[in-house]
Amino acid sequence: MPILEKISQSSRARHWTDSIPLEFHYTAGVAGEEFRRELKKNGRFLASKCAKCKNSYVPARMFCPTCFIEIKDTRTIDEPGYVYSYTTVNRNRTGEPSEPVTIALIRFEGVKGGIVHKLNNEPNKVTFGMKVVAILKDNAERTGALTDIIAFKPE
Repeated sequence: MPILEKISQSSRARHWTDSIPLEFHYTAGVAGEEFRRELKKNGRFLASKCAKCKNSYVPARMFCPTCFIEIKDTRTIDEPGYVYSYTTVNRNRTGEPSEPVTIALIRFEGVKGGIVHKLNNEPNKVTFGMKVVAILKDNAERTGALTDIIAFKPE
């Protein structure tokens, strides 16, 4: 039955199970690569700043989502972040009980966006607005990925 034919009886619908082998490579783009390079080399986060609306974004972006213009200015974020939102998970991927892990959205003052990552803190001691800093892998172990961040901890 061609795909354009209308099926009037659901019993005539057919399906089959199969798989499509796909291989892909993800690129972070120009701004993302700069962000990753700064994280790997210097252990700092890179924010992009729009020349028109003056908004800053982390992770760094190539185009301003507000003005739709190319962003050429960047700056490093040297101040601590803060917990904007968080949740604690006490089950693993299969649904089995596990050690509690707190995941937080870390934002930075005066910057839009943020980084979602693990929080190295007791779940009952996490508060909104709590100042945090990144715990990074040693320089020799960094690859320029967000996994270079082990977790965030209270300042």
